[in-house]
Amino acid sequence: MRRFHLILLDDMSSEPRRIDFHAEGPDHAFQVARNETDGTHVELWDGDNLLARMTKSAANMWKLLPCEEPEPAPLSNISARHQEASRPGERYSPATRPSPAS
Repeated sequence: MRRFHLILLDDMSSEPRRIDFHAEGPDHAFQVARNETDGTHVELWDGDNLLARMTKSAANMWKLLPCEEPEPAPLSNISARHQEASRPGERYSPATRPSPAS
């Protein structure tokens, strides 16, 4: 089984939450996040690789967002903070965070 994690931010929180899980594939993330409230922003990670950005729009409905944009994505600062928290001693800014292709 592979190790994945979600970074979640909803309208009620000022700080992101991290959920780690093991699964055979990334599709299991939808089961992990099924009880989140509408409007929750989520990043799905496979180790250091960003797989998807999405927002819950309704019960069991997710809007997929681009992973790479010219402007910083809504969760880019969260990703940077996540990287700092998950790797003591290593720091990334949104501009220097490893890309999904690396």
